[in-house]
Amino acid sequence: MLLTILHQPNQRIEHIQRNLKRENIEVDHRALENDDLAPGLFDSNAFLFYCDANGCDSLSFIQRVRSIKRSIPIIVVDAVENQDVKKKALALGADCYFSEPLAYHSLALFIKNLIFRKTLNNANKWLRAFNVWLDIESRFAKRENYSIALRNKEFELLEFFIINRGKILTRNAILENVWDRNANFASNTVDVHINRLRRKIDDPFSEKLIHTIHCIGYVFDKREPEYRGQQSEINRKRRKAKSK
Repeated sequence: MLLTILHQPNQRIEHIQRNLKRENIEVDHRALENDDLAPGLFDSNAFLFYCDANGCDSLSFIQRVRSIKRSIPIIVVDAVENQDVKKKALALGADCYFSEPLAYHSLALFIKNLIFRKTLNNANKWLRAFNVWLDIESRFAKRENYSIALRNKEFELLEFFIINRGKILTRNAILENVWDRNANFASNTVDVHINRLRRKIDDPFSEKLIHTIHCIGYVFDKREPEYRGQQSEINRKRRKAKSK
């Protein structure tokens, strides 16, 4: 996976390179000068446009990138949050806007999932994990031989789970990847929607796939994480001791 950072000459982007490499993303960079968009740039899987206090002239290249490679993921990172820059970036065709300071793990997870989704949409209408199938075009799920109707947010949650099957996902990571980052959330937003999804995906079946990781988040997997099973046994013994 190759991400190319596009920036103005003399902008410092080493901190972004360094931190994304720690998250297992290969990072290249290119200073944009003289309307130069070299053909080799488009070997990248995604572009990150960087803005700082000196300006965001690089945003003018977004439309040109879109005209050459319409589906490539485009992320904008701003050194200082600026609503005007955000509106301009999204209007020009960027997929998302982030401002520093950055939570690099969440940013890397967002980038990886964005690349995966764009690739999937170009290649295949089905997404699968275990015995759950997700129809990307018709936006419904199947488990075993049962079709399951999903609301929009339930669909996006299940898509995120399937893409990241087997990984422990924090509530913040789920919020940042499934919800609009700038929306207002209730403190239990993630839990409420996951419980609704559980009632459709898990409750009618003996094998559960959505597991809660206490104080952390969730994991989508066939097996309950071992340490959570141990914690459940500890809690069971505590309850038993209290009842005596």
